[in-house]
Amino acid sequence: MSVTGVFGENFPDRVSDACTKKFNSLGKMGKPKDDGEYTLLACVVKRDTDGNLEVVSLGTGSKCIGASLLPHHGNVLHDSHAEVIARRAFLLYLIDQIGRAASGSGSVLERKENGKFGIKPGFSFHFYSSHTPCGDASIFSKQEFSQDCFGEELLDGKEVIFGDKVNTGACKSLIDGDRSSLESIVQPPLKKLKSMQDGSSILSYQSLNCQNRGNLTVCLQDISENSSNITDTHTQNGEKPIEATDIHRTGAKCVSGELEDPKVPGANYHVTGALRTKPGRGDPTLSMSCSDKIFKWTVLGVQGASLMLFLEKPIYLESITIGHCPYSQEAMERAVFARFRDQLQKVNLPPGFQQIIPCIFQSSTAFPYSRSVVTNNCTDPDRVKPSPSTLIWSLTDFHSSKHEVSVNGCKLGTTKKNIGTSKSWVSICRQVLLQKFVLLLKKTSSVSEPCDGKTYTECKELSGNYQAAWRTLKNHVLRNWTKKPGYTREFKLDSCGIK
Repeated sequence: MSVTGVFGENFPDRVSDACTKKFNSLGKMGKPKDDGEYTLLACVVKRDTDGNLEVVSLGTGSKCIGASLLPHHGNVLHDSHAEVIARRAFLLYLIDQIGRAASGSGSVLERKENGKFGIKPGFSFHFYSSHTPCGDASIFSKQEFSQDCFGEELLDGKEVIFGDKVNTGACKSLIDGDRSSLESIVQPPLKKLKSMQDGSSILSYQSLNCQNRGNLTVCLQDISENSSNITDTHTQNGEKPIEATDIHRTGAKCVSGELEDPKVPGANYHVTGALRTKPGRGDPTLSMSCSDKIFKWTVLGVQGASLMLFLEKPIYLESITIGHCPYSQEAMERAVFARFRDQLQKVNLPPGFQQIIPCIFQSSTAFPYSRSVVTNNCTDPDRVKPSPSTLIWSLTDFHSSKHEVSVNGCKLGTTKKNIGTSKSWVSICRQVLLQKFVLLLKKTSSVSEPCDGKTYTECKELSGNYQAAWRTLKNHVLRNWTKKPGYTREFKLDSCGIK
């Protein structure tokens, strides 16, 4: 059985094809124009007991609003990167599935003996992104390296296709919660001797010391071909590695308290392992990079705080598939789980929470509206630009007829007169999700209107176990995670006239 055999043959390509097919099935509204616009696609995919795949949420986009534009009433999307949109649309799906399970209708969830809900045996959820997540996962060598870099590289003007490597190992045991097997999976992938180009030092993975600089633990095993001007003095399989001279770069900025990017020409432009905020021109953002958010999901789940009130345990993604694009398996593993391995081993999380390491794959098929595909097909590459629109879709009655389109965090077509009113809200903004949460709580709980008069923050605090896990993670691992102004969280359900 191949390494993808855990989920079925050709699993990465099947995931990619299902997501592209769902995108293509949506109407034209908000999609990239044919004059050189591109976008990023992300989806959550359900796998059933027979191995069938079904997209349950979808998002596109690459925009993020600046700190000065953050809303006071939870009615504007802060972060419209595709990965975040897909995850927030997944919340709509979960709300719908919890409601169905509570009423005895068909659902992927079932009520457990303790009254909470959980995923039925044999079902699982998987994530797809057409491109590597912004932030740490996007920092890796531009040079071909047979063991590490996969995807497409432009070397001497020619496209070179590498294989689709996956992180092998006991994926199923990790998915089943066997923490004891984690150590064997997340050891540094390349146990080699490395030397700096100036020859001043030789570093070995087996004899590394971690240095604490500020609030960032910088482990030398995180310094790899992907991020520094180092050469490999060891050969594998008789192949001589290519010296790293430059790296793929991310627009995501290191947050205060982390090591800063040197920004020197070549392979030392970035540091790796640092927490970063989303790219943005002009007004800086406070939204964390997708690499950082995905790491958070591996520990806290994708369901968020509010829905933990209904669930027996967090919902974890069992795999992540990246579309055909410039890619590094090592960088993905570092960003998604390995960079915080040592800190996590020293943390005691509340019952039910642990780091579940997803299997990481790359598909051999590219998203038709990816930047590389659009650039290759455009007669004038200088015209290529990101689409300003965000597409939102979920497998719910809300999106049964059509998807939503958002621009600048509001519904497409919003006028100045309608800004801040319900006419401008999309289904996944905080205000609407709070509405749906309260309605679900009334439907499934014997507690009478527990959120009446409470703020958004107070409603989320009802989920004590989740909040305890999040505080533990922030205090011991993600110390420099950004904190948004209090006014973005202190709105009430009726703050904009909703009762």
